[in-house]
Amino acid sequence: MKYINGYKVEESLYTKDGKQISIMKLEVENEQNVLDEWATHFREQYRYLKDLDFERHGTGRTRQEQLRDYVFPSDSIKPGPSTRVGDFCEILVADYIEFVCSYYVPRIRYRDKFNRNTSPQGSDVLGFKIGEKISDKDEALVFEVKGTSSPIGNPKGYKRLQEAINDSNKDLSRYAESLNATKLKLYRMGKSEEADIIERFQNRTDRPYVLKYGAAAVLTEEKFVSSDMINVTTDAHIGDVELIVIYTKNLKLLIDEMYRRATIC
Repeated sequence: MKYINGYKVEESLYTKDGKQISIMKLEVENEQNVLDEWATHFREQYRYLKDLDFERHGTGRTRQEQLRDYVFPSDSIKPGPSTRVGDFCEILVADYIEFVCSYYVPRIRYRDKFNRNTSPQGSDVLGFKIGEKISDKDEALVFEVKGTSSPIGNPKGYKRLQEAINDSNKDLSRYAESLNATKLKLYRMGKSEEADIIERFQNRTDRPYVLKYGAAAVLTEEKFVSSDMINVTTDAHIGDVELIVIYTKNLKLLIDEMYRRATIC
């Protein structure tokens, strides 16, 4: 993904309890080929074209109409607007974990939503690493993601990261369910090899591996105030947690443009 080249790693910050926060600024290139590639990838998180065409067959709707009115969260009907922000921020973090950190990330979370305007249940982002042979050094990564696209009002940027840390504790109880649901969806999509990857991580007692937790905040530039990050704490988190902040200029405009472009790519 060419847009990944827009990430600029900045100096790490630290929470009040001394936990490192990795900071990334995303500078979006105004290059049509970069944006089109990104938009196609973004649309495929919801639908492949063959599935989209089957879905709209007999309805008389165009691809653009089907995506805009029946697949993507609404930009006006609540809670669609907030769901758009949540979905986009989760996909952004999933891309970062896959294309920058080199984890395998299942891409099934936003497919076949019963209600396009609500967020899917389960862990926000799952990532996995397996060596040539199964070993206890294999890794599973579970990330909780929070985002804010409005440049004004609450919540403040650091509070979104704190909310992600707090909600990450829920992943301890829903992790097994997320694995099971992910494996089943992959199997039903005919992705048996990817389903096998998930299966490797379903019995940690008999087949040990490293389980990591993470919390991420995706912010519009105005909400990223570096001096505020000292207010964040991981004291209440059960176990270690990796922290990242991604911020970019005009996040709301970027989200709206990506959904618009994705309907035509």
